[in-house]
Amino acid sequence: MDAPRRSWPAALRYYMGIIMENRNSRRIFFFLTLNLAYMFVQLAYGFWTNSLGLISDAIHMFFDCLALGVGLAASIMGRWTANRAFSYGYNRVEVVAGFVNGVMLVLISIFILFEASERLWHPPEMNTDRLLLISIIGLLVNLVGVVSFHDHHHHGHGHSHDHGHDHGHGHHHHHSAHSTNMEGVFLHVLADTMGSVGVIISTLLIEWYGWTGFDPIASMVIAIMIFLSVIPLLRETSSLLLNTPSREVIHALEHTLDEIEALAGVQDTRQVQFWPQDGSTIIGSLHIMADLSVVNEETLTAQVSDLLRAKVPCLKQLTVQVEDAALSDCSCRGAHAGGIDAALLTSSTATPATATAAIRRAGYKEKD
Repeated sequence: MDAPRRSWPAALRYYMGIIMENRNSRRIFFFLTLNLAYMFVQLAYGFWTNSLGLISDAIHMFFDCLALGVGLAASIMGRWTANRAFSYGYNRVEVVAGFVNGVMLVLISIFILFEASERLWHPPEMNTDRLLLISIIGLLVNLVGVVSFHDHHHHGHGHSHDHGHDHGHGHHHHHSAHSTNMEGVFLHVLADTMGSVGVIISTLLIEWYGWTGFDPIASMVIAIMIFLSVIPLLRETSSLLLNTPSREVIHALEHTLDEIEALAGVQDTRQVQFWPQDGSTIIGSLHIMADLSVVNEETLTAQVSDLLRAKVPCLKQLTVQVEDAALSDCSCRGAHAGGIDAALLTSSTATPATATAAIRRAGYKEKD
C-alpha cells in the first residue's frame, strides 16, 4: 500500500490505521509511547531537582526513542505494495533499519567502553541519591519491551503457501518473517535493560563498599555484551543487503542442481541465480538446456520447479525457463558450465536486475 498524498489529519488517521492493524508496528508504537512518556517525566524531574544525571539519562532515552522511530517507520514502509520503482516491494527497508540499528548499537558500545575506561582510570565522585529508584523504574519500563519483542530474537518459523506464475513456472512461498528490523528493536531494548541492571548492581556495590569503580566496570561488561549480541544481526543484514544467500540455501541448491541435471533430457543448467529478498524469502531463476525430443517442456518445468520448492528453504518466487538444446544458441552459453561453480548466486552489491553481468565476470564463492 503506497502512501497517497493526504491532508495532515487524514494522513495521521491513515498511518495510525496501518500501525494498529499490524502486530509488529503496533507493539513498537506502544513501547515508543511508553518510552517517550518516561523520558519527559525524567526530563521534567531532572530540571526540577537540578539533577544532571536524570537529564543525561533522559537524553539517552531520546536516542532510544529515535531508534524505535526508525523501526516503526521501517515496519510501516515494509508493508507498502510493489510499484514500478520498487518492483520487489519495500521489504528491504526493514533490512536496512535492522542494519542501521545494529551499527548504532556497535557505536554505542564502543563509546561506553572508552568512557568507562577513562572513568575506571580516574574514578569520579558519584551522588547515588535517587539513582537506584530511577534505575528500577527504567528497568521495569525496559522489561515491558523485552517481553513484547523477545519472540523476534532469532525467530521466524512456520509457513504457508500460495502459487503464482511468472515466466515459465512460478511459485510463491510466504513464510512468517524473521524480521531483522524487529530484532534490531529488540536488541536496543535488551541493551537498555542490561544497562538498567548494571546501574542497579553498581549502585548497590558503591553504597556497600564506597568504591565508585564498580560503575565503569559494570558499564564495560554491558558494552561487551551489547557488542557480542549485535554481531549476528550485522552479519545477517549485511549478507541480505549484498544479496548473499545463507549456507543452508547454498547447500540445498548444490544438491538440488545435481538432481535436476540427472533428470531425463536435461543437458545443462545455466544462469542459476538465487538471492534473498529479506530475512525469510528467496527469489530465484534458472535456464534449463534440454533435449525436448525425449522430454515434454511443461513436464520438465514442473519437475524442476517442484524439486526446487521442496529442497530450497524460503523460496518465494521461482522462474524456470526450458530451452531446446538442439535449437538454442542463447546468449547465456558459457555463463554456467555444468553445475554451481561458474554462476550460481547473485552475491554482488548490484540489484537483482544488474547482478547477471557481475556473475558472468566472477564465480560465486561461499562466504565463511
